[in-house]
Amino acid sequence: MSDKATQPDDLEAIRRDIDAIDDGLLTLLDRRFQASERVRAAKLASGSTAGSPFRPAREAAIIRRLLARPGRHVPADIMVRLWRIILTGSSRSQSPITIHLSRKTAASMPARLAISDHFGSLPVEEYRDEEQALLQLEAGSSDICIVDTSSAWTEAFLQGTAGEAQVFGCLPARLGRADVPALLAIGHAVSEPTGDDQTLLISDGKLPRDFRPQPLWDLKAGAQRLSCLPGFLSEHENPIVGLVRSNAQLRLKIAGRYPAPFGDQA
Repeated sequence: MSDKATQPDDLEAIRRDIDAIDDGLLTLLDRRFQASERVRAAKLASGSTAGSPFRPAREAAIIRRLLARPGRHVPADIMVRLWRIILTGSSRSQSPITIHLSRKTAASMPARLAISDHFGSLPVEEYRDEEQALLQLEAGSSDICIVDTSSAWTEAFLQGTAGEAQVFGCLPARLGRADVPALLAIGHAVSEPTGDDQTLLISDGKLPRDFRPQPLWDLKAGAQRLSCLPGFLSEHENPIVGLVRSNAQLRLKIAGRYPAPFGDQA
């Protein structure tokens, strides 16, 4: 009887504790966004606000560090989604950002959910096709274009429709190393090595069977092929430069280099 009598008081005490934790979380988020504002002010002072506010390498390092934190009780999928929203909000506070999509991609509910998980509530604009969506990147250095990985976006990309923009990430954020991502993010974000990266190649055919490193995955995208290689590779160094010299007919081009997605073990 006494146990039942104490249960309501115990439950109320737990709820008060949760309320205090929520207040503390909001205070910490306020501090974090204030720090992001200081970043924007520092960029304004140095004149470095013209580029993309996204820093994929820095964002990946933050999430990887938190995923590896011992004693973590927050499930990995919740933690990754939460920090993706926080990181995107931080980027958005530094510069206006719009996501550009083809109408076909925008009509896909799984695609819209993956974009929402990764980029939160950023405004979205729809276009006739991938070429028109990519074209918007020349006008906005902060904007990004999301394309279906296997769609016919590669031809327009090779023609320079997106200007200097490159693939800087893949969605969903959590994948096995050999899984094919559903979507690719293209923009002017700075590309930097993290120690666990992937390089995306566009070619007119399959890579040679004896090429090393072996692709993690490859598929047909429009008239071209995409091959995802492990590592942060350069077209001016081996093994890419050797591949280009000995396989000119493939018309190889690096589409982008980005942090590897967070694995299932996270």
